[in-house]
Amino acid sequence: MLKFLLGLVLGIFLFLVIGSILLEEFPAVQPLWEEVKLQVVTLYNMSIVRYGAIPTLLIIAGLFILIGSSKRM
Repeated sequence: MLKFLLGLVLGIFLFLVIGSILLEEFPAVQPLWEEVKLQVVTLYNMSIVRYGAIPTLLIIAGLFILIGSSKRM
């Protein structure tokens, strides 16, 4: 369990660092990134209204587990 949580935190950190570097190196991607963030926030807010806070967080956690445990590469 601890190994899973540590891997999750390190994965998020790696994702943030790589994203930051990409946005600095390729400024033309900034509008696309803003649009993706807007779509994710809209989807999150719709889910909060429809299902509530706890089920939405469980859905997000389930998606992360589903994607993280996929064996296809």
